[in-house]
Amino acid sequence: MEFKSHKVIVDSENPFKNDRLNRQPHVDNFSTLLENISSPIVLSVNAPWGQGKTTFLEMLHAQLINKEHNSIYFSAWETDFASDPLQAFLGEINEKIETLINGDEEKNKAWESTKKAGSHILKKGIPALIKVGTAGILDTEKIIEDESSKMMEGLTKDFLAEYTKNKEAISQFKSGVSKVLSNDGSDTTRLFIFIDELDRCRPTYAIELLERIKHLLDIEGLVFVLAMDKIQLSHSVKGIYGAEFEAIGYLRRFIDIEYTLPESDLDAFVDQLYINFGFNDFFQKRMQYREFQYDKDYLKDTFKLLANAKKLSLREVEQLFAKINLVIQSTAENIYLYPALLAFLLIAKEYHYDNYNDYINKGDTPEKLISDLYGMIPESKLLDSHSCALVEGFLIGAKYDDYDSSTVGNSLKRHEDITKDEGATKEKKRYSDKIISISTSFNGFRNSISLDSLKQRIEMVESFQFSS
Repeated sequence: MEFKSHKVIVDSENPFKNDRLNRQPHVDNFSTLLENISSPIVLSVNAPWGQGKTTFLEMLHAQLINKEHNSIYFSAWETDFASDPLQAFLGEINEKIETLINGDEEKNKAWESTKKAGSHILKKGIPALIKVGTAGILDTEKIIEDESSKMMEGLTKDFLAEYTKNKEAISQFKSGVSKVLSNDGSDTTRLFIFIDELDRCRPTYAIELLERIKHLLDIEGLVFVLAMDKIQLSHSVKGIYGAEFEAIGYLRRFIDIEYTLPESDLDAFVDQLYINFGFNDFFQKRMQYREFQYDKDYLKDTFKLLANAKKLSLREVEQLFAKINLVIQSTAENIYLYPALLAFLLIAKEYHYDNYNDYINKGDTPEKLISDLYGMIPESKLLDSHSCALVEGFLIGAKYDDYDSSTVGNSLKRHEDITKDEGATKEKKRYSDKIISISTSFNGFRNSISLDSLKQRIEMVESFQFSS
């Protein structure tokens, strides 16, 4: 029994073997673009958190390697412990560069020179000089004026000398990389560098990495592809430069071409999660009971409808599925599950907590949660949706009491009035008939929804921690 969906494994020999989201056409087109594009250049793959950027980059990286291109995959987040991203970057690409050198003595010298220049660039310059020159203390009130003047004059000279050395080191660094990629009498070697998880890094690290790429690695032959959530990264930039800073414009300075990852096919993703979590097997056992024969479809159809309406990310869908999994695995095969209601309540708990809490814990009537449902689904789609009718009918039915109409408020009467209203459309009347039928009768077993039992299993989920 699986309690989490495993990361998509991108097979190096067959990158699309586990392609859940039909990404191959997009990867094929993007890889062709990279093969034909001029360098140096920086491209970005932009998408919100949890939409599959990492899988897309891994497929693209594997595709290029299979076409016998030189490609490096670099996770910025895994290296943001380094004091300078250039240090981490050189460490990560060193092995690949050595394969490009392939015993060429001139290129080997150039690469050694590049690393030496890089180590100089990593030095901090004037802050370190001031610390050394003042033993870590700079108190102008206690320094005699002429001595202070002499010290600052010395520091200025040191600063200018350090600037000159840095400028020379940068020139040497770029020249060394160029020599490694150059080929006598033929085109420059193309090296594709994929940088992932940029938006998860420390803000200062992410910005420094962008600056290093743009200013130090703007070299013929290098093609950078950055995966990022542009909006999230812009927040990081504002965290450093201030809330009024024009962060989006600032990020555009570093990126030549921006590619927005196409929206994922959530329905296909949900179908795959059904398999990953073993839901098909779980519901197959319940098929022996006539009352449960449609449970599998009710859960899937309702969840798809709500996930698409809420525009949930793949990661949010996956985490909600993990929670649904815990609930259904704690339910005996002969116990009512009410999967449509379960899917809605879990999503409501996540995104409409106050209304969920009032309904399930404080004895509220269903109106507020029904209003949330209507807010998610447009009326034109809602009236034709059996899933919506199930959710609304169960929300009312869980509170329905023949002897106390106050438990459902006006939610049931409103539909009774619609069925009698001569001005109501056929679609509205048909939908209201469904709500009345579902909420007042469950296959002949009236008042059979045990809200307390469902609540206990939903609330049990809070005892578990889910990794993001």
